[in-house]
Amino acid sequence: MPRHVIPEQETLATHRVPDLISGGLILTYRCTNRCRHCLYNCSPRQTGDWISVELVDQSLAALAQEQRLQGIHIAGGEATLNMDLVEEVIALAAKHQVPIDYLETNAFWCRDDDVTRLKLERLRDAGLPGVLVSASLFHNEFVPFANTRRCVEIGQHVFGPQGVIIYQPQMYQLLESLENDGKHTLEEACAELAVDPASSWVPQSYGVIPSGRATTDLRSCFRASPPESFEGITCADHLLNTSHFHIDPCGNLITGLCAGIRMASVYDLHPAITPESHPVSYRLIEDGPYVLMLEAVASHGYEPRQTGYISRCDLCVDVRRHLWQTGRFHELQPDGFYSEG
Repeated sequence: MPRHVIPEQETLATHRVPDLISGGLILTYRCTNRCRHCLYNCSPRQTGDWISVELVDQSLAALAQEQRLQGIHIAGGEATLNMDLVEEVIALAAKHQVPIDYLETNAFWCRDDDVTRLKLERLRDAGLPGVLVSASLFHNEFVPFANTRRCVEIGQHVFGPQGVIIYQPQMYQLLESLENDGKHTLEEACAELAVDPASSWVPQSYGVIPSGRATTDLRSCFRASPPESFEGITCADHLLNTSHFHIDPCGNLITGLCAGIRMASVYDLHPAITPESHPVSYRLIEDGPYVLMLEAVASHGYEPRQTGYISRCDLCVDVRRHLWQTGRFHELQPDGFYSEG
């Protein structure tokens, strides 16, 4: 690899997380699935730690002070693994007058019509306005399509047609076209659809972000490039994006789609972001993952991947995982994101 020079900062700007607009509460990183595309590396192997009721209360109290907040959703992992906590969240959101948009679910629990109806009615009566149901080839490896369809159809009856969001409808239709409504491995589904499971169509069909677990489990579907390809590309557009933020079980604020980076916490949602307080985030905002890589090579023994990177996010996550292993960067949280993979 040619010698690179880390650019000097002529002036040091101070950044802050902008006003929060729309986001979600991640109740747990634990999930029934280990989907190949998951941004947050959720899986059954995650510790199973749940956000506490006290932290939910503190989080919603802090969110209630956000002047531009439009609403939040309830997320995971798979939040429905703890229906009692979901109800607590709904009640506390009402207490703090924070609007809830929907609950995300993979519908693993929708195995029976009566049980599905009862649980959805219970959530509706608690004040939930609707559900977002995940539908993709990646989810179908773990959840039979029959469950997905049951959640959608009964959900539409319980919440009304506008109370069910299918993410994504074109994938739902694709799953409907398969010969049976059970589970299919990605390879089985692709064989039936006459698609190469290593083709770019697989991630493109669902709009997969090439970050998180996709950088390993779907790597063959992307073309890799050398790290120099990402020179000059910063991450300000993601790290300072609050149109889709999350607060996780530890109270960490995750902005944009940048899992594994603690930009702030519920105790201070808008801290100053400086080289001292946020050395990783600051460098990513100012200069991007390529320069962060140069610093990691020079100061922390990082060795660039010889086979290249499928995206700037892939480069960023790989460098951050190396930096996390040093134990010196408090903003690289939660640990499960880096250790589970």
